[in-house]
Amino acid sequence: MMIRLLALLLTSITAMPAVAAPGLVAGTFNEFNVELATDLRKSAGRGTLSPVTHALVTIAAPPNFDMAHIWPVLVISATTDRGYSSSRSLLREYAEVALASGWVIVAADPAENIPREQDGVALRLALNTAALGAVALQWPGAGNAPLAFGGFSGGAKVSGWLAAAFASRGRNVIGVYQSGCNENTVAEGMALFGDVNATFKRTPVVLASGDRDSVATRADHEGIVSDLKQARFRNVRIEYFAGAHDVDPGSMRTALEWFRELAALPANAR
Repeated sequence: MMIRLLALLLTSITAMPAVAAPGLVAGTFNEFNVELATDLRKSAGRGTLSPVTHALVTIAAPPNFDMAHIWPVLVISATTDRGYSSSRSLLREYAEVALASGWVIVAADPAENIPREQDGVALRLALNTAALGAVALQWPGAGNAPLAFGGFSGGAKVSGWLAAAFASRGRNVIGVYQSGCNENTVAEGMALFGDVNATFKRTPVVLASGDRDSVATRADHEGIVSDLKQARFRNVRIEYFAGAHDVDPGSMRTALEWFRELAALPANAR
């Protein structure tokens, strides 16, 4: 029932967020406090007004960022687990490799402290809608920028849902990176939002698996890859790294370079 409601609410989101002040400074972390429009708060609250009124947004662009050119945008998501739920903190762990690979990166967290049971896909979708709206206010070309979604653990699961959601809105989704993941949310998201984007099954998906991960095991990752291929996703691969249930920037670098290659992005976006 919640899934159907979420899909319905998605279609009602139209408003752009308000942001504190314009100006995107390349080569640094730009911080914004973004007010959530009423429709976003209702979406986050699954039909009722969410107590979350603002999104704390971090945006970073490469030092050579030029607004006149096309740049891919990477949306980072963290888990909902207490102590690890800051997507903006996770962004900083991936920032070096993402910026060096020519990506603009963005992450959002609720400004208010909320219980874990209120932090789910509905809220993350609202927060990231606001965050991408904030990017567009700072950089006019952002609305047409190719998107990728990436995260670790529960944030990897969120990334699969978000990729399907934004693809259903007509955004050009060029990749999904899921590290420490044990659920096939990419295919689940496609089933929820409908395969309205005929290119979605061509979206490359990278699974990253630590060789000592007992939370999301090697078998879990390989099972997701198998399921995606059975669902006729054309570009799926798995990257193994030495580690347990850990963030691995190296596999993120591999994924982002592959996404760029398959999307045939212009050389200026490096």
